[in-house]
Amino acid sequence: MKKKYTNLIILGLIIIAAAVYLVIKYVSFDQVLLKAGYYDSKITIANTADIHGHMVYDDETGTYYTLDELSTIMGLPLLNSFVKEERAKDKNTLLLDCGDMFHGSNEANIDQGKGVVECVNLMGYNAMVPGNHDFNFGFDRLLQIRSQLNFPILSANIYKDGKQVFDEYKIFEVNGKKIGVFGLTTPFSLNFVHDNSVTFDDPIKCAARVVSELKGKVDAIVLLSHLGDDVDKNLIQKVDGIDLILCGHYHYLYKTAKKVNNTYMAEAGSFTTHLGVAEIYFKGGKVAKIDWKVEATTDRSKEDSELKKVSEAYHTKALKSTQIKVGSSDVVLNGIRTQVRSRETNLANLLTDALRETGGADLTLMNGGGIRESMPKGELNMYQIGKVLPFVNSLVVVEMKGDMIYKALERGLRGYPTVFNGGFLQVSGINYVIDASKMAGERLVSVTKDGVPLDKEKTYKVATNDYLFYGGDGYEEIQKSKLLSTYGLLKDVLGDYIKRKGTVSPVEDGRIKIINERYK
Repeated sequence: MKKKYTNLIILGLIIIAAAVYLVIKYVSFDQVLLKAGYYDSKITIANTADIHGHMVYDDETGTYYTLDELSTIMGLPLLNSFVKEERAKDKNTLLLDCGDMFHGSNEANIDQGKGVVECVNLMGYNAMVPGNHDFNFGFDRLLQIRSQLNFPILSANIYKDGKQVFDEYKIFEVNGKKIGVFGLTTPFSLNFVHDNSVTFDDPIKCAARVVSELKGKVDAIVLLSHLGDDVDKNLIQKVDGIDLILCGHYHYLYKTAKKVNNTYMAEAGSFTTHLGVAEIYFKGGKVAKIDWKVEATTDRSKEDSELKKVSEAYHTKALKSTQIKVGSSDVVLNGIRTQVRSRETNLANLLTDALRETGGADLTLMNGGGIRESMPKGELNMYQIGKVLPFVNSLVVVEMKGDMIYKALERGLRGYPTVFNGGFLQVSGINYVIDASKMAGERLVSVTKDGVPLDKEKTYKVATNDYLFYGGDGYEEIQKSKLLSTYGLLKDVLGDYIKRKGTVSPVEDGRIKIINERYK
């Protein structure tokens, strides 16, 4: 009898534990407090960041590498299922985006982002901030896109001919509360604009001005930031009064919100891998608490049918123009984001070799951040190559002295080994050694060509891309070099190279060596 009671007690404890687990997992404690009257009201904000034109579901390349985890690209039709769920719970849910929306996929490149515009209009976004890659189709095209959107583009620090280009902020009235939403764009965007009449003001100065103007007019202030979360943290130290910063630019995935001083901050990943949801709770007329969650699924039965028609139409167009086989690979081609930005990979070697051979150059300097995805083993086509190299960048050959090449390589190591160091230089025709234990500015150990030190006084023909030549990633050494010749888009150069080879089997051959490595 005693054993029977013991079993019943154990069973009861298991049931209680399971119930507690389910309550913790599925029931928001703050929601309970809201219903109990502890909080006055709540508003919900659904958030996306760094979509980069990903309209279509994709797990073909083994999922997208977002920080330290693998995440399937949902595409806008599937991501919108979560937006609909939030609006079913609260019809006044705001949908806000943190930039880099229109450019970066084969589908987005058809008609310069037209399909993305159609999709986001159907989704009912309320506002967005422009990111640096939203200028990739040209400044005039972004202004044209603005006129085609059903919602405003907000940025308080972009000027043309001394006049503000976009509205600084917008005030939304939601569930009895006034929410002031403003935007800030990284000045790094100048590398993509190529228009001397366009300038970017200091984000911190602009934030202070806008917050001062919004205080007293609204119940909460939300910043849509495409600055990078390190800049956002610095901004918080200088500007008080922002309740929530929705971050973009670095592709980070925040599973919970961080609170710095009196400001919450969160980021929803990138490439439609997740939808972020912020729930803002008010007490006594002020923001009392902000909860954050991220949603993701691989259940394609949830895809929005109307959006799917649009995305599939552009997917068909993209495939039609790019599905011709160009060759094959005997190996998986590694374009994992964190790796092309911190070390040698076989895909980077394949690309840099293609640029050097096509340009008849002595060596190649290529920013790892320009490589966006991996490619699978087997047959290769231009659609896949377009996913790897989605930006409208071309091969250029320049003339550089050896000492400038040393300086450029050292510059590429300033942010080493962080995930956002897109300026890390992949190379062909030279080898270089990195001392990972050294401080920035002292990490380059040696540079060799054909087994001997690269001559600092000699002039070399260097294959690179027009993004770096026009000052991208701050490469003054390349920007000041002499332009010798220009060629086609990087993706076409790589496609033609693979065609010539038929089958490729690139390896990591030691052209970038890391010693005293502190972080793996």
